[in-house]
Amino acid sequence: MLERIHRVRSHAWCGRYLATCDETPYVVPRQADIPSPYAYSPTHSVYYDTTSRRYVVIVETSHKCYDVFVVPPSLWRERTDND
Repeated sequence: MLERIHRVRSHAWCGRYLATCDETPYVVPRQADIPSPYAYSPTHSVYYDTTSRRYVVIVETSHKCYDVFVVPPSLWRERTDND
């Protein structure tokens, strides 16, 4: 289970938060214990949070509710054209 570090209920917040993150060439498989009714991809993109210096995924878990989870390197895999 991934550790949740933020929960916010705003599209605007998600945009501001993503502005503080860098994209990475990694993805992680969708986690069965994190419900995400709006996600259709089998993976989540991994971002580097430059403020907290951690690798994270951002998941919309319900309408306008975003959860940010810390991702351990053991779950990372290289992004492919199918991700």
